[in-house]
Amino acid sequence: MFMKKQLLLSALFLFSAVTWAQAQITSNESKTSRGYLRVGFSNFGKELKNDLSNFSVNGATGVSGDMSILENLREGRYGSERGYVFEFGRNYYFNKTTLLPLFDTKIGLDWTQLSLTYNQLDWSDFAAKDVENGYEVEETSFFAGSASSKLGPVISINFIGKLVVDVRAQLAATYYFNSLNYAAYNDDTDEEKYFTFFPIGDEDEEGFSAITKTGHFGFKQNYGATVRYGGIGLALDYFPGSLKGAYHSSEGDGEEKFKNNIFQIKISLTL
Repeated sequence: MFMKKQLLLSALFLFSAVTWAQAQITSNESKTSRGYLRVGFSNFGKELKNDLSNFSVNGATGVSGDMSILENLREGRYGSERGYVFEFGRNYYFNKTTLLPLFDTKIGLDWTQLSLTYNQLDWSDFAAKDVENGYEVEETSFFAGSASSKLGPVISINFIGKLVVDVRAQLAATYYFNSLNYAAYNDDTDEEKYFTFFPIGDEDEEGFSAITKTGHFGFKQNYGATVRYGGIGLALDYFPGSLKGAYHSSEGDGEEKFKNNIFQIKISLTL
């Protein structure tokens, strides 16, 4: 029920944009290119759950208190809460006439010029267990985000009237950052736990400077489809891959690839 309310709010948010763009939305698919704007929900983690309606991308989106932070991350447990995505781009078609006799079909390139994601990360259960074990925890606000540009082939099939299905496969240049910076200390045992993606000596930096120092760049894949009627549609995307990142922890320092699979559901406005 909560999810439906959020989708409704997103739809209302786009309604004004639809009204503004109505003059640009045609009743046919004769254009050689079509722009789009999408907004919706985005979560990430190890793998998709069977129940996609939860928008969950882990066996559990939370973290295990019985594992270290590094072990959780290696298992794809980021503590990710439901996040958000905003993106815009354009489909560029190679053919003006249909490729199939039954349905108006076009092929081209889908260039998502910019895709932005944001997720809060919840490590409160992990911290609570450390407190129970006698640690004093430095609590910070954890979040993760990404900026991507995606390019690849698209097939658009106009089945009937204004009903169109776009199917795409893209390669994404992705910049990802994670603000995880956890520290806990036990005065009784002199034991320390910590983990950070920040370079040593820069843990206190904030804002854009912090994002640039914790960012990881890499290439990922994206597979998606949009079902649209006229200008309004629903888009689903699966954005799998791994990104390499350097870290510092009480278990040692290192650099390795962490899974970064993303599932998104979005309301789409096509112009």
